[in-house]
Amino acid sequence: MHPYFIRLPEGPAFPARAAVILDSFCRLLGHELVERSGDASLDAQRLFELPQGVLAHDLSQPPLLDWANLAAADAFDALPATLLGRPSADTTPADETADRQHLFEMLRRQGFVTGYCGTRVSLAGRRFAIQNVTVLALHDGLGNPAGHAAIIGSIGPETAP
Repeated sequence: MHPYFIRLPEGPAFPARAAVILDSFCRLLGHELVERSGDASLDAQRLFELPQGVLAHDLSQPPLLDWANLAAADAFDALPATLLGRPSADTTPADETADRQHLFEMLRRQGFVTGYCGTRVSLAGRRFAIQNVTVLALHDGLGNPAGHAAIIGSIGPETAP
């Protein structure tokens, strides 16, 4: 965790995006990711501080990261704000793009994937392993597609194939 306090980004967009992540998770998996308070800002803060990494990207082409919590930022050697707006594909090493495509094919069929494992690359170029990842197809309150989110169960050193 960062050795200093980092506040949740201000403005209504960050809590609103957190609500889409939390609502989609509950709808698809049948249980809450964090205890919900009924206060969107407090729920966003809880997601922001969750020990598991949480990242989301939008539907633009290419998809851009639009939500990151502290644990995800640590894994990617960044601050949350420095991840936002980056192409999500840039988090995957070039030799892992086929695996990423397979993941998105499964998402299109099922709406979510659990137990995913893969390799990612930090902003500093460090490769690391992600395990027990849940990946969700996000939908807004009207049921419209709203991107994807990943909840990273654990992060560790890259292991040899």
